[in-house]
Amino acid sequence: MIALALAVIVAIGVYCARKAKSSDAYFLANRSMPGWLVAFSLMATIISSMTFLALPGVTYDKDWRFMPAHVLYFIPAIAAYFVFLPFFRRGNFRSAYEYLERRFGIWARLYGAVAFLFFHLFRTGVILYVVSLPFQSMTGVELPYVICVLGVLVAVYTIAGGIEAVIYTDLVQGLALMLGGLICLPIITESLPGGWEHIIGEAIADHKFFPADSVAFNLHEDTVWVTILVYQFLFLQMMCTDQSIVQRYMAMKSDKDARQGVLLGTVMTIPVWMYFAFIGTALYVFYKQFPTTELDGMKPEGVFPFFILTQVPAGWAGFVIAGLLAAAMSTLDSSINASAATITNDFYRRFQQTQRDERHYLIVGRWVSLLFSVFMIAVALTIHSMRSDTLIELQTLIYPIVSAGLLSLFLLGFFTERVNSNAALIATVFTVLLVGTWVYLTTEAAAERFPLLTSLLPNKFWIGVLPHIFLIVVGYLLSFVLPRGPVRKLRNLTIWTKESSE
Repeated sequence: MIALALAVIVAIGVYCARKAKSSDAYFLANRSMPGWLVAFSLMATIISSMTFLALPGVTYDKDWRFMPAHVLYFIPAIAAYFVFLPFFRRGNFRSAYEYLERRFGIWARLYGAVAFLFFHLFRTGVILYVVSLPFQSMTGVELPYVICVLGVLVAVYTIAGGIEAVIYTDLVQGLALMLGGLICLPIITESLPGGWEHIIGEAIADHKFFPADSVAFNLHEDTVWVTILVYQFLFLQMMCTDQSIVQRYMAMKSDKDARQGVLLGTVMTIPVWMYFAFIGTALYVFYKQFPTTELDGMKPEGVFPFFILTQVPAGWAGFVIAGLLAAAMSTLDSSINASAATITNDFYRRFQQTQRDERHYLIVGRWVSLLFSVFMIAVALTIHSMRSDTLIELQTLIYPIVSAGLLSLFLLGFFTERVNSNAALIATVFTVLLVGTWVYLTTEAAAERFPLLTSLLPNKFWIGVLPHIFLIVVGYLLSFVLPRGPVRKLRNLTIWTKESSE
């Protein structure tokens, strides 16, 4: 089953390679993709193996405090539907960060592109590492070799076929992800003496849904309210500033298809999150009923793969593992292609002195995809020895750190006319310094030197909220103080100038 899934995915990449004759075909599929197909691609990219493994891991190990934030994903999706999607399609951009240059200048474009690249290097490394764990358990092969083989497989079809291959394989991978998850829960319920009632009863008795401390409003804990605020900003940042998502807005063939894609992708994503969260709770009840010493010391995201390999019949287990592999590959291929598009368009094409033909930029894009894949494998080979948090907590923290205030920079551009380049630049610099100082104050060295100050800091997850608010407030206030400088033409760059220039 696993070999068949890999063969289909690689075959799609090789087939799509024949149609990639230019950089626009390679990075934007000639802006010709239907909305329903891109909807599956959006869902598969956002879901990823973080849902397949990390979400059951966190609900198995802790509780559901992350889930209300996931359910409210529809709010950022509405903002994308009405605000971000029309902006990016109307501007005919090649990348999300091209908008920032038109609005604030080249510094903003480079800042956005660099922040995106740093985060996706981290994210792809973590996902490649995670998806390699069950293959190591299944085959007995050492983890570094598994990471390298899987990384090369993802790189092959992504480098060959570009975004069209990514979108078509995402369809296969999205279906495999959902079917793989659907196989496991009935096996758990049938194994327990009370079935569904047993799972729900034990989970409620052990406070595995929402314990009392998770619903309190406490600045120093990752409570439900904190995670809701953090994820609203995180999802909004993904839908607004992440090239792997914006790239799909621009790849769809019409505005109608684009709206359909965002709407359908949202409708599919939320139930999948809820389902996999419940799998984690069911696994907690299952191993409470049937304890095993093999789970002692195991990381939370390893529990679901362990269940698959020990409790699911061999043929079905292969299908489920193929779904896990599909979940990871759908995110990895998106990040590789989007990162290659960012480097090619925001750096190489932007600063290239001599204009080249589109075939040249296609070749550059493929070489950049190869280089990014090498770095992805390198990060995966080291990430497992550098963490103690669950993966979903780690990702929630890293995203706002490496892209400090980036969302607010876009929001200032979209929703204000008076904030100019100087005000935005100074506010961004102050925000980066704020985030850097905050991160330092969370270290043991800072706790020893400044114990009182570190004790007053809110929970580290607030890094995903407060810096965004800080940048918006500082940037807007500075616009009243600083000279406005040359007036930029803002036609179709703010919500106030959709049809006319300033």
